[in-house]
Amino acid sequence: MAPPRVSAFAVFQQVKQETNPQLGLEKNNKGGISKPSQKMLKKKKKPRSKALLMKSEAQEGDGSCALQPIISSNKKKSSTKGGKAASKIPNGTEVPPQRLKGTESSSRQHVGPPLNSVLQDLGKIQNSKERAKALFEWLISPVNPDDFFRCIWEKKPALIKRHNSKYFNGFFSTSEFDRILREDNVQFGVNLDVTSYTEGVRETHNPPGRALPLVVWDYYKNGCSLRLLNPQSFSSTVWNVLSTLQELFGCMVGANTYLTPPSTQGFAPHYDDIEAFVVQLEGKKHWRVYNPRNSSEMLPQFSSGNFTDGDLGEPILETILEAGDLLYFPRGFIHQGDCLPDAHSLHITVSSFQRNSWLDLLDKLLPAALQIAAEEDVEFRKGLPLDYLDYMGVQNVESSDPRRKNFIEKTQVLMRKLAEYAPVDAAVDQKAKAFLHDCLPPVLTPGMI
Repeated sequence: MAPPRVSAFAVFQQVKQETNPQLGLEKNNKGGISKPSQKMLKKKKKPRSKALLMKSEAQEGDGSCALQPIISSNKKKSSTKGGKAASKIPNGTEVPPQRLKGTESSSRQHVGPPLNSVLQDLGKIQNSKERAKALFEWLISPVNPDDFFRCIWEKKPALIKRHNSKYFNGFFSTSEFDRILREDNVQFGVNLDVTSYTEGVRETHNPPGRALPLVVWDYYKNGCSLRLLNPQSFSSTVWNVLSTLQELFGCMVGANTYLTPPSTQGFAPHYDDIEAFVVQLEGKKHWRVYNPRNSSEMLPQFSSGNFTDGDLGEPILETILEAGDLLYFPRGFIHQGDCLPDAHSLHITVSSFQRNSWLDLLDKLLPAALQIAAEEDVEFRKGLPLDYLDYMGVQNVESSDPRRKNFIEKTQVLMRKLAEYAPVDAAVDQKAKAFLHDCLPPVLTPGMI
C-alpha cells in the first residue's frame, strides 16, 4: 500500500503553530533539508520593535498639501527591546498640523465592502475608466483619490492604517498560494523566487525545474521568503483587479506576492522603478522607508542594486503594517521589510508606471523628429565644418577658440528647430501600442463567454 500523502499546506500550518520563532533551526528528520536552505538563519537575530515609529520629517511638495509621510498612532510605546525604533518612540501622539481626509490615525476600525462585492458591482459599470476609478477608491479608502494624486503621487510615501484585518479578504491568501503550487506548473526562477537576507547578504536559492509544494514549503520552513512573480497568471481575482486598474493608470499594472516567515527578511534595502502599493493580506511586517539619497535617484528609470545599512540614513517612515493596511511609496524611495517573531507576513505589491515618464515618450519622439527633419529640412543635412575636430570635443572643452561658440549656437538652433518636426501624437500612439501589447485582457465572466 502506498504511504499516505502529506499536504504541503500542512507544512505551513505546522510552521505557524511552532512556538520557536527562529525557523530553520529544526531538522527535517524524514525528508532532510535541501542544501541551500540549510544556510538560513544560522545565527539568532535580534527581535524587531513592534512599535510604530513616528517622525515629523516630510518631503516638501508643491506647498498645496501638508500630508506627512507618517501617520500618527495613539498606541503606547512598545517595551520590546532591540532595533532603532524602540529607542525613538515618543510618548503620546504626534499629529502634524494638517492632513488629508482619511489619513488621520486612530484605533477606530475602517470598514469597507468586501472585494468580491466590489468586483461584482464593478460589472454593472459600463465605462472601463469609471470601473477603474471605483476600484482604486476602494483600494486607498478612506483617502480621496483626487487628494492622493494631487498631494502624494510621485512625491512621498503614504500609510493607510485601517485596523481591519479582513479588509482585503478574497484578494489572495496563503491557502491559494498552496493551491497554485499543487495544481499549476509553477517554475523556479520564472514564476517563483526563493530568497533570503541574513547578516547583510541577499541570496536567491532557486533550484531548476518545477516548484513542487513540499520543496517550496521546506525552503519556507527554513527561513526563506517566497516571491510569486506573476500571481495574475494563476489567480482570476488578482487578474481582475490588475486588468481593471490599468485603465486608470494608462499603463500596465503588475503584481508580486511575498510570503515571509517570522523573524526573517527576504530582501536587502533597495529602490524600485515602479509606483508601489503594498497591500498587507495576512500577518504583519516591519517596514522602513527612506528618502532618495540624491536628486539623480528621484523617480529613477531603473531599480537599484542592494544597499547596506551603511548606505542609508534615518527612515522617514517606520511602521508595522498589519493585515488590512496599505503602504504606498514612489519609485526611488528606498525600502526594506522584515517579519516580527510572532507572525508571518503575506502581502501583494501592486505596481504601475514602469517606463511611463516624459523621458520614455521623448525616447520615441526624438528619433522620429530627426527622421522627419532630415527628410524635409536641408539645414539638418548640411555637412559639419571641415576642422570642427580641432576645437570641439572633450579635449577642447577649456578652449577659448571663438569657433566653439559658433558651433554650439548652430547646434542649439537646430535643436530648437527640431521641435517643429516632432510628431507628438505619433509618439503617443507608439506608447499606446506598447500598452496594448503589455496590458492584461479583461476577465471574462461566465455570462460573457
